[in-house]
Amino acid sequence: MSYNIPKYYRYVILFKGEMEDVEPIIRVSDLSELKSINRGRMHLFDESLLSILPAIDYCLHMPRTELDTYDTDTEVLDKAYDVPQDIVIIPDKLIFSVLHLLQPTLIIYSDDCSEEAKNKAKSCDSELGAVSIIDLSQRLLISQWNMLFENRNLRDGEKLVDIDKQYFLDGEKQLLLPALFTARQYGKADSAYNAVFNSANVFETCANLIWNQLVHHNALMSCKGFEGADGVAFRKMYAEGMKSAEKNTRINVVITMPGVPQRQINYGGLASEIPNAEKKIIKLLGVHRAIAKEALFIELPVIEKELFEKLNELEVNCIQGTNNKYVHKVLRDIGKMLERKFTKAQLWAVNRAKHITVFSDFPIGLAIIGNSDTSLQCYKEISYRPLSPLTRCFQNEMVKHRQIYHGAQCKIAFAECVLNDEQNQGIRACPDAIVYSLKRLSKENKKLQVSYGETLTISDLKKFIADNMDADILHISGHGYYDRRSNMAGLMVGNEFWMADENDYRVPPVVVLSACHVSPRGSGAVNVADMFMRAGAEAVLGTFIPIDAKRNMVLINRLYTYIAEAQKGSMQYKTLSEAWSGVVATNAIHEMAKTSKKFFEWIWGVNCKGKIRMMDFTMERSVGRLHGSTMYADTILIVKEMLHEEGLDGKFDDILNQDNYFPESFFYQWVGFPENVFCIMKCLQKQ
Repeated sequence: MSYNIPKYYRYVILFKGEMEDVEPIIRVSDLSELKSINRGRMHLFDESLLSILPAIDYCLHMPRTELDTYDTDTEVLDKAYDVPQDIVIIPDKLIFSVLHLLQPTLIIYSDDCSEEAKNKAKSCDSELGAVSIIDLSQRLLISQWNMLFENRNLRDGEKLVDIDKQYFLDGEKQLLLPALFTARQYGKADSAYNAVFNSANVFETCANLIWNQLVHHNALMSCKGFEGADGVAFRKMYAEGMKSAEKNTRINVVITMPGVPQRQINYGGLASEIPNAEKKIIKLLGVHRAIAKEALFIELPVIEKELFEKLNELEVNCIQGTNNKYVHKVLRDIGKMLERKFTKAQLWAVNRAKHITVFSDFPIGLAIIGNSDTSLQCYKEISYRPLSPLTRCFQNEMVKHRQIYHGAQCKIAFAECVLNDEQNQGIRACPDAIVYSLKRLSKENKKLQVSYGETLTISDLKKFIADNMDADILHISGHGYYDRRSNMAGLMVGNEFWMADENDYRVPPVVVLSACHVSPRGSGAVNVADMFMRAGAEAVLGTFIPIDAKRNMVLINRLYTYIAEAQKGSMQYKTLSEAWSGVVATNAIHEMAKTSKKFFEWIWGVNCKGKIRMMDFTMERSVGRLHGSTMYADTILIVKEMLHEEGLDGKFDDILNQDNYFPESFFYQWVGFPENVFCIMKCLQKQ
């Protein structure tokens, strides 16, 4: 190991028993068998893991990297991005076969582990050795922080003044943990602890702490070019930096909201009230992610069945055919119902958020909230982590996830699963256009590669995936098939239905599904988008409802264009999450154009100055004028200006004034970690 590279710590936790591999699709002969399997759980958590929860708590108080143990330069802190504790949970039997691969910093074992496993853990060459859960204490915590500092790789690091300021936090006070690592860097641990211990509203106190820390940090970063020793000049520069930071700083937010649809309760035997153990697990998920992102953690109560019913009704009606006004009304209704679950301070955090991580089976970001005219996920970056099954969600969250870079090279493997017959002729033209665009982009940009395959059977698709495991993005073009009777949403590969629930394949880190309703959420359907997460994907793009092939073509072409532009040096979008947010935040004009043939012909026509109106809109008129939460109103205002200039006032008002357009971009969802997929090779910047 190089002694110039800061250590990233890994904590290994052993428990007695087998790791329950909760099957995504449980095929049973009768409902009584299914209810017996589910055993009254809400999100299907493996109860054999309950004994290790104190160990998880302990690890959340431990340093993530050695940079947490010494005074770290502000510019180094600024480059921190997604820094969680790396916690690996394994059954005690596996210690004999995998321990040498894990290189643990600390091993914690439950007291009921086998003596052989305990002895193996104690003999392991881990930096902090092995300890039983029952021996965990505040004194040990302080001792281990100091020991890790003494064993650091970067020997010139100066010990944190606040390294001994360690207290076990439980319950609501754990909301402080995401703020503590930065507070120690600025010698503010005592004041942070005191603020929370004496607080009547812990969330608001932690919100203020995190906000003030971020603003202070950003103000300091604005002074990084300062030279000299003139204190007055520095304070003036800092004051100016503070004004800018208070205006422009955005925060990260983590939201947990448990709950399952009534259908799952009635037919699957799931609990209608969340068990205390699962509630505790979900809090740990939220705290762990909030620490990684230095985020505010919002813990919402169990979702009402009416919200799932609203969403299910919308998804069904979109399959059967519905009108645009109804769609907008339902999304606003969902927004009003969700708003009532938030406090005023929590809504402030959501409004100030740059990125939101949601642990829930309900797509919160679909809602239109407050005075907005667009869904939350169209103007906030949102990553979803479905809670069910909770054991798998728990395992997946606790380990540190890789960060993926497309800046130097990005290979897109494009699998065409739609039959090339007369029935699909119109549909096939759209993915063909995407492939044509990709090949054009790849000719202009050698960093972008494309591999194409027509895969009309499941075996052909699996072979194509296996042959392209060096790909960065797997794009699957196909029909979605939502079987509501069995509550499963999968893919049609040619004429074969595929749920992707086998264990004989793996996928590239990003999967893009151009297919109808492959990720519906209203009825708690098992869906193929989640299956690809089980198969190794870090981020999957899926759809709630049937999608229009031409509109999908526009969205996906724009996404790949943004990735290609970032590879060539554009700094507009740094991550896949940002690029997608940019796509949907400016898509209103395209959706309106698809609503009316006459409007389409007008907007793509040429004005009196010889400019194509769509190009005039996108490249000139809309620049700096489209605001995320009001992008439709802003788009309409600009279009009306264009119409007025041509003496066409009132034309197309049936589209522009009455929500008479279908907001298709609302109905896409990123599952996983799209924020960890980088389109450029630049230094990572703090949120």
